[in-house]
Amino acid sequence: QIVKESFLEDINNLLNSGEVPNLMETEDMERILSAVRPLAKAAGKPEGRDAVYAHFVQLVRENLHIVLCMSPIGDAFRVRCRMFPSLVNCCTIDW
Repeated sequence: QIVKESFLEDINNLLNSGEVPNLMETEDMERILSAVRPLAKAAGKPEGRDAVYAHFVQLVRENLHIVLCMSPIGDAFRVRCRMFPSLVNCCTIDW
């Protein structure tokens, strides 16, 4: 059961772009970027902040797996699929 609809918005963003906007504080992001910088350099990416962040998002998208179960019965599923299209477009649906 979905308690907060905003949770689905975050999952939709994560599935679509690999990130949730404004999820992390600046100091947390800097810590992540400093940890990812050697990985980005080893992958041949530039050392700029944007390139390192893009590499981080790419790693997240390659390694993140989400299991989400919803009942297809009733209007709620149809409405959620319309409101959050990544639930259909970026997922494998097992009916």
